[in-house]
Amino acid sequence: MTAPLVDPPADALSPRAPRERAKMYVQRKLLILVLLVPFFTVCYYLPQWLPLVPHTKIPLLAIDRAVPFQPGWIWPYMSMYLLLPLPPVLSIRVDHLRRYSLGMALMFVTCCVFFFAYPIAYPRPELPADADWFYRYIAAIDQPINSLPSLHAGLTVYALLYARRALADLGPRTLTPLLVLGWIWAVLILYGTLATKQHYLVDLPAGAVVAWVAHWIAWRGADRPAPSPQ
Repeated sequence: MTAPLVDPPADALSPRAPRERAKMYVQRKLLILVLLVPFFTVCYYLPQWLPLVPHTKIPLLAIDRAVPFQPGWIWPYMSMYLLLPLPPVLSIRVDHLRRYSLGMALMFVTCCVFFFAYPIAYPRPELPADADWFYRYIAAIDQPINSLPSLHAGLTVYALLYARRALADLGPRTLTPLLVLGWIWAVLILYGTLATKQHYLVDLPAGAVVAWVAHWIAWRGADRPAPSPQ
């Protein structure tokens, strides 16, 4: 029989090198990828494939109108899919990976319910003649009707909330600069959601709130002291 996966003691020496961290529980990490990617695809695209109610639009705010349409920002926008797996790949505890998966699943289901019940469409501009192939591809496969809350913003925020918890063993001297870089990256991603006209401004804080609630639920009880042995 195989022994169940058990985290090392809390005071065990934590590996610092990214390669060492990535190699820990690699099968578990790959399983998360295999399960969450299709689950995300279903939750995101099913409301587009099988809409239950007609989509609607909401008024543009001043910032929505002020940010110019810049299709080239599709690259920073889609870089969220590079940021998202980094914290779990560098995780070194099974319990953290379990909480990551739980929070992600909660976020997917919550946003899916919103997309079915109240689909909001963004008035995407006409495809410019000089748009590069990547923007054309994304515009072709992604209808602009899963606007509120922004799952793109939610995933970005969730990745950094999780990183703050799962990488805490690195210590503040290492973790703080990483988080600063991460939030700078997040700002570029979030601006990309506006510059590519994928989202209204109000979609972004709504997505961040969904991410925070999912993260909070997933990490409930994490700070309670372990029961003393009898």
